[in-house]
Amino acid sequence: MEKEKKEDEYNLKIESKDIDPGALSIIKRLNDSSYEAFVVGGCIRNLIMGEVVRDWDITTKAAPEEIVEVFRDYKVIPVGKKFGTLTVVINHINYEVSTFKKNKSVLTSNLLEDLGHRDFTINALAWREGEGAIDYFNGLEDIKQKIIKGVENPKERIKEDPLRMLRAIRLACELDFKIDKVTLQAIEESSLLIKKVSPERIRDELIRMLLSNYPQRGLKLLEQEGLLKYILPELMTLKGIKTDDIYSVEDVFSYNLKLIDCLAPNLVLRLTALLSFPSPTLQEGMVFDILKRLKFKNSIIKKVVLLGQEDWERICFSQGKEIRKYLAKMSLEGVKNIFALKKAALKVKKKGKERTRLEQEEERAKEVLAQKPPLSLKDLALKGQDLKDLGYPEGKKLGQVLKELLNMVIEEPVLNQKKILLAWVKSERSPRS
Repeated sequence: MEKEKKEDEYNLKIESKDIDPGALSIIKRLNDSSYEAFVVGGCIRNLIMGEVVRDWDITTKAAPEEIVEVFRDYKVIPVGKKFGTLTVVINHINYEVSTFKKNKSVLTSNLLEDLGHRDFTINALAWREGEGAIDYFNGLEDIKQKIIKGVENPKERIKEDPLRMLRAIRLACELDFKIDKVTLQAIEESSLLIKKVSPERIRDELIRMLLSNYPQRGLKLLEQEGLLKYILPELMTLKGIKTDDIYSVEDVFSYNLKLIDCLAPNLVLRLTALLSFPSPTLQEGMVFDILKRLKFKNSIIKKVVLLGQEDWERICFSQGKEIRKYLAKMSLEGVKNIFALKKAALKVKKKGKERTRLEQEEERAKEVLAQKPPLSLKDLALKGQDLKDLGYPEGKKLGQVLKELLNMVIEEPVLNQKKILLAWVKSERSPRS
């Protein structure tokens, strides 16, 4: 595990050169126009920790209309204006500029009140040239101690935005921080409020949690603090269920979480592991319903459902025709994902001796792929036009014949010759019969 950073490794004296030029120009222009303005939030935390800053946020005394006036020569996007937030575009980069606010919709003219209503002390930090880091709530010390703590009254901060419960857990996973006891208690006591949060916002936090370095920790916290039963109630049914092949772990729920930790940070892989149910009859429909409910993209849903319904743990790739079958059905990406999942499963089940067999199957799959076998209709030696020339009308029958031909050459690629396929179509029987 990564050693805790020493105090002298933190950048506690942020200078102008550390600030993004666009963000710096925004606060300078606002201050020059007699409006207090500061760079604020997670970007300051990341600067202190030496982490990459991807988004720069600015908070200011200026009202939205005044922000528009100050940046009248720039593109200003009004999305969020009713909540006091505008987006100023400089050199094609978006910067969120927000009026000081007590909560999502109540503005204020006071920086202290603004910071006092932010989610966590480590994010309630501001910076302005000449003043350095402004820390009213001991956020710098909490960064040093690697603690996530709600600002002043965690329960009140959660009431202002219940998503903060998920955000605390997600940050703990991303930063490898602990959540302090008072904040954890507030999360547990407020867990029901998560039902007020939109599926899209929950999904985005869940994705970041799953792609972090410590997804298992996050999911356990979701369960322990009473959030999982509202977000993913289906997973609660896995607690206490044991199967013969996972005797080395507590139950299916624990097995799935351990599986996630053994996988690369790939969303499709980790979602597939998370949503692995012991009953194949429930798998496909349940996974689809869960991902649809949380508003995942259709492309992600399709891949996760396909992996899950194939019962990937039991697929054997020792035969060439099996390999071709799955390459045709799932694509190269899907087959690679199956191997990744199978390797992770062996690790969790502590079946290292079977790793050699799996590696041999993987090599066999590479050999089959190198042979460039026919895997899709475009690879067929016989085309749709050839069938039309034989009198097949455009439509369902033509498609069925092409599909039969494809299945035939996937089993035996040597049959993928126009002469052979034509003979089969004309006789309406396989050339092997």
